[in-house]
Amino acid sequence: MFDRTDLTPRERLLAAFEMPGSTPLCPYIAAAVELHDPQHPASEYARDYKTALAARLTETAREAGATDPEQLGEQLALVIDGASARARVLNGESFPTAAAIAAVLIDNAIPASSPRQPSAGRETTSSSARPER
Repeated sequence: MFDRTDLTPRERLLAAFEMPGSTPLCPYIAAAVELHDPQHPASEYARDYKTALAARLTETAREAGATDPEQLGEQLALVIDGASARARVLNGESFPTAAAIAAVLIDNAIPASSPRQPSAGRETTSSSARPER
């Protein structure tokens, strides 16, 4: 989703939250929780993946004109992880609520005068393609 050229940076950030209700718990979270060993190679891999995801969110936030892209990237990564865990625990859909939270965070982080904001009349959500995780 981060490399899609048909979406604005803001739309790419929101696309990270387009998950079907049947999406299982993130395997990286599951591995880290089950292993109980932060030094285990799988725990390190999970940590590297989560760090890389936050970095991609931060990079996209910077492209979108966020005033503090590092903070927005970390906030969005936390919302994604929380939605994944909550969906698993409650056996329900959490990503629509997470997407609404993300939209508020994104809108508050990107100045309205940013030239990277979607133009008037352009849809602000992404297409129905499933985001890469």
